[in-house]
Amino acid sequence: MEQTDRAAIRNLVLGVILGIVLSRLTIGSIFMTVPILLACPSVRKANARLLAFAAIALGVTVWTLIDFREAIGTVYWPLILVYLYVPIAVTVGSAVWTVGSGYSRSSMRKFFWACIPVFVMGAMLSMYFASEKSAPVRSWLVDSYLLIFPTESLSMDITSLVQAVVKSLMLFFAPMGLLLLAIPVVISDINLNRYDEDWQYDFANMKLPDTYVWILFASWALALLTNFVTAIPDWIMALMWNVALSLSVLYFVVGVSILVAFARRRTAALTAGRIVLMVALGCIIPVVNMIVLFGLVLLGVLETWIRFR
Repeated sequence: MEQTDRAAIRNLVLGVILGIVLSRLTIGSIFMTVPILLACPSVRKANARLLAFAAIALGVTVWTLIDFREAIGTVYWPLILVYLYVPIAVTVGSAVWTVGSGYSRSSMRKFFWACIPVFVMGAMLSMYFASEKSAPVRSWLVDSYLLIFPTESLSMDITSLVQAVVKSLMLFFAPMGLLLLAIPVVISDINLNRYDEDWQYDFANMKLPDTYVWILFASWALALLTNFVTAIPDWIMALMWNVALSLSVLYFVVGVSILVAFARRRTAALTAGRIVLMVALGCIIPVVNMIVLFGLVLLGVLETWIRFR
């Protein structure tokens, strides 16, 4: 094995260790695959890259099972799946993104492929949350949130509000997974290609097929319909909302791409990384985040009829 190969494998192993450590932090699980994604391009063997993702998934799973060992064999065991969803979804999506890099340079195409397994996992978890079988898990989550925000300290009873929030999670698992997947893949790609003008051009020209907009409209119509027709089972409502919101996430990505194209039309000094950072900052500011999210989704949808780039 050549010296460069050894260094690449060593960086990959360190990336796995760092990723498992990051997964133990509250917000760290969002960035846990970044070290591996940064190390993967220098590793020539595809099997080694996939093994790294498998190792981090195994490490996170074992650690979570140890933390929730008391829940194994009880009605609360699905709680383990809830806690594993984000790290496993991000890991699997990142692995598919890496595999897709060997077949296509298109960022939109690679992200779409990576979103498929994440959506499937999120949709299945959402449909489980919509069933009565998830009642013990939802009850446990409600009790946990009430411990963080005790009624006594707030001088008001927020139990019904917390119950509604926990139940509404069934609408958001898949789109939440797609948004969280976008964070590590974008961070790693921006760092790896910050001096690559071809990549900057590709990022500024990400598009979805025009026919997808009709799927988006149909999914939103069905999702809204489920709120008015009580005879529709909850699992169908959960699935429809996950489809509608997941497609909206894809159009949000297209909207960010259009924003990058606008900026780079004025000056090439404004790179995709800087624009993404500004969008990320806008998404964490209350009120502003709703304008940014809705505005960029609308921008992506309108490009079906209006030529922005």
